[in-house]
Amino acid sequence: MNKKESKEKIKREIPNYLPFDYEAVEAHLEKMAAKGWRLVNAGTNVWKYRQAEPARVKYAVTYAADASVYDSEPTESQKTLADFCARGGWVKVSDWAQVQIFCSEEENPVPIETDEEIRLEVIKSAMKKNFIPSNVVLVIILAFNLWRVATGFFYNPLPCLSSWLMLLSLTFAVVAFMLVAADLAGYFIWVRKSERSIEEGGTCCGVKILRTLNRWCLVFAVIYLLLYVVSALQEGQSDMAKYMVFFLLGFVCLVAALDKTREFMKSKGASRSGSRTVVIVVDVIMAFVLVFGVRYFVFSGDDSGDAVDPYAPEIQSTFIAESISGQCADPKFSYEISEVKCEALADWCKRKAIEAEESDLRWIRERENPQQWGADRVFEGGWYDDIDGEKEYGKTDVVILIRDNSIIRVWSIKGLTEAETGQVMSILEGVAGIS
Repeated sequence: MNKKESKEKIKREIPNYLPFDYEAVEAHLEKMAAKGWRLVNAGTNVWKYRQAEPARVKYAVTYAADASVYDSEPTESQKTLADFCARGGWVKVSDWAQVQIFCSEEENPVPIETDEEIRLEVIKSAMKKNFIPSNVVLVIILAFNLWRVATGFFYNPLPCLSSWLMLLSLTFAVVAFMLVAADLAGYFIWVRKSERSIEEGGTCCGVKILRTLNRWCLVFAVIYLLLYVVSALQEGQSDMAKYMVFFLLGFVCLVAALDKTREFMKSKGASRSGSRTVVIVVDVIMAFVLVFGVRYFVFSGDDSGDAVDPYAPEIQSTFIAESISGQCADPKFSYEISEVKCEALADWCKRKAIEAEESDLRWIRERENPQQWGADRVFEGGWYDDIDGEKEYGKTDVVILIRDNSIIRVWSIKGLTEAETGQVMSILEGVAGIS
């Protein structure tokens, strides 16, 4: 903040407007002026206002398709547009990428845009420059993330259904993709509706629904972050909670640093390509530091605190399912006991649990005596089937028990002997009260 700014009262806000929603931007800036706040600079991520006397100020938003956030000087089309608007009593306030913001204190200034067809074409040209490419890339990234998360969920849903963290991750993947895709699809729908309206002698359509949706994006992000931190703490994963908090703080710093880098390059009169190159380099370096630096800071701390019992069971529970997992030293095996609380999902979860093991094992078969295990169905399987050169059932590495709405899985890397298999149930009785 310079000396002039220090003498003025400055207000900053994060814009939450779609770039083609010119009506919302105009209305917001007029309300801010009426409250005594005049826009000074519409930055990429932060808008800055200075305090002034409350006044009725008219704002107008138009577009310059060839403009860029990396330009140190206005383009020829921006200069021409500013001169044209000045003759109508409009003063250039700031630009927001291709969005050009003007204001006038005249009571009835001459409208900048008088031809709705031209207005729409200008908006379409501007959106092709930044909004459409960036959102297409974001949709692709989110679609890949959704595919990755959904694949794991449908492969074996129980770990996800019993963990609030994993449920939140799945929910985030679905909702984030839908919101961004809705913004992109909504733009093309808006264009088509506006074209029809103009053909009938009307104006460009409003984007009230998309405006509301865009606001919900921010609400969803805040709620998700809070729930994630709370869930991580509840499940005893304080490192994950710290990671999310520090990652978020680091991301804010990254965004601020990129804005400062762009401002610095502009102040030095750098070319568009030079400024873009420097910003990209800074972005890559800081993103690398953010991802790996925060991970190292959080997860490589001092382990000299209280020792954790490696054989203590880990419990995860949601309103859908509950799981208890852990390991035993003698005989050596790992286990997971899952109970599906939602009756409608029980059969599906049991089937997917068996299918998941079938895809991982070399062999699997159902035992004929499930009563010995106190179960409805018992499966056993293994990772090896070659014994003394003969293709036979090998040692039992995995045992799966189905009982009512519970799925019990036992794994042993070295395999379980018949005698060891007989000890497993008594051990699990003490862990989860299984009888």
